[in-house]
Amino acid sequence: MFVVRAAFWLTVGFLLVAPHGTDFGATATALKDQAVDAGIKAGQELIVSQITTSNRLPDLLVSVARTSLDTTYLAHPVATVLPRPRPAALS
Repeated sequence: MFVVRAAFWLTVGFLLVAPHGTDFGATATALKDQAVDAGIKAGQELIVSQITTSNRLPDLLVSVARTSLDTTYLAHPVATVLPRPRPAALS
């Protein structure tokens, strides 16, 4: 009985409070599209502003290329890893 009463009053409350004649799906889709467009525009403006204010971009690209071509790790291979000894309780 409690569930029936709760459903009844929730329905009555929704009918009284909800705006009539409004398509919630279309409104939500329009707001989502506006938010996505604003986010894309803000991201593009941020990237462009960082590129235009950075006059060190060529130096940065050269330094990244030099560090990515570093092959000193090939001259010093990693030491062989031996398995740990078994605990005395398991022997």
